[in-house]
Amino acid sequence: MKRWLKIMVCLLACGQGLAEAEPLPDPPPDHWYSKIVDIEFVRPYSVLPRRDDAVLIDARDAETRFAAGHIPGAINLPAKRFDELAPRLLPSDKNKLIIFYCDGIECKLSHMAADDTEDLGYTNIRVYAAGFPEWFRLGNVVVVGVRHLKAMFAAGEIGMVFDVRDKATAYDHGHLPSAISLPAGQFERQAAAMLPADKTTPLLIYCDEADAHLSHAVARKAADQGYRRVMVLDGGYPAWRRNALKSPTGGEGAE
Repeated sequence: MKRWLKIMVCLLACGQGLAEAEPLPDPPPDHWYSKIVDIEFVRPYSVLPRRDDAVLIDARDAETRFAAGHIPGAINLPAKRFDELAPRLLPSDKNKLIIFYCDGIECKLSHMAADDTEDLGYTNIRVYAAGFPEWFRLGNVVVVGVRHLKAMFAAGEIGMVFDVRDKATAYDHGHLPSAISLPAGQFERQAAAMLPADKTTPLLIYCDEADAHLSHAVARKAADQGYRRVMVLDGGYPAWRRNALKSPTGGEGAE
């Protein structure tokens, strides 16, 4: 069984079904930030394009972890590079809502980053303590980077790929390997016939928009239909194309 699906099977085997949020420790650990939020608080901010009234921050340290999967709308501010990156990535408005998350309830990074942000005078900070593991386990849409996606292709971890751009003006001029044309405007009419019957099949959806807002909208519709492993390509087809141009083995689709 492929690694992507092994993750899902392991989570289910541990008795944490897809419909249940993760229970938080009570009382919370001493190192936790004082203002903790749950997944329902985070959902309205997990959108593309990003909202202007809040900043969702992934505090995990490795860029590869962010690229392997992150919550839509999040930016990466590694906690251990906080002093270096915070001046550039934190908002100028110190009253703006900032939500941190990392790798789950055992992860300290989001709490560290929240404390450091508060020390800088920010007043509206929250931590989603259950973090990315819960987000993934509950079947929400995730965003993946090009390099990680290429590794998933090589490992056979992508079930189906859908190109939601216009077929004549975009798809026919180049697309990802094995991609099927499913224009966003035709999703409601064609989805039943084109999406797989097995709703645990990993799906990748991409578009031409740098902020991936069109593919994210379609991905949310697929998730609303019960598909539990829906991915959006960070940066869309332009990001894939740039990577392909850098490497002769970039895996470009039909031209």
